[in-house]
Amino acid sequence: MREYIKVDGISYEIKRNARRKNIALGVENGSFFIAAPLRTTREELAAVVGQSGEELRKKLMRRPAAQAQEHRYEEGEPFYYRGEQYPLRFVPRNGVYPLKLEEGAFISFKGLTAEEIRHNFEVWYRLRLREIIQREFPAWCKKIGATPRRVSLKNAKTLWGSCSSSGGVTFNIRLALVPPPLAEYVMIHELCHMSEMNHSPKFWTRVAQYCPDYAARRKELKTEGGKYRW
Repeated sequence: MREYIKVDGISYEIKRNARRKNIALGVENGSFFIAAPLRTTREELAAVVGQSGEELRKKLMRRPAAQAQEHRYEEGEPFYYRGEQYPLRFVPRNGVYPLKLEEGAFISFKGLTAEEIRHNFEVWYRLRLREIIQREFPAWCKKIGATPRRVSLKNAKTLWGSCSSSGGVTFNIRLALVPPPLAEYVMIHELCHMSEMNHSPKFWTRVAQYCPDYAARRKELKTEGGKYRW
């Protein structure tokens, strides 16, 4: 169940994470959120929002329009796959696949609702990411010397990946949309967490061992990641 806190008439979704050390405010798809350590009290969160919420809202007013626009699922609308954009085309119902990437375009059946098309994109991206993981992930596991007990795929809003203390690794389905070097960075990042469950200097040194330009990839994912949605 999602947790919210309301301050000055504005609702913030609370995103708790056991690995997080500090409180941070942000916005995603036009909605405000507050990322916080697991045991932070609601009183502490309200105090931070009260101090920094107004500053955040002023920054949002000054910056350009959000890079992630809501999809309308219209003819010709572009959608990402592995960093490249492909237009959406509609055809009469034909065959059993309601969505496919063919001849440089996403092909969808005519007559579907926007929600049906959105769902079909999610299913399609999940399948493609599973193929990517099966094809590319084992080599990185072997190279880094990490053996996840399980690998899960999830449609997450913020986290690109996560690693649990029980040895499970979870990847965001949206990784199917990003350029391959960014997906590769996330794989390396989570595998390195299997030996360093933190973001200490030792952890980043380990990441750099396998991805020397991780800082640039991490920055690109942070600044450009919002546009990779369906």
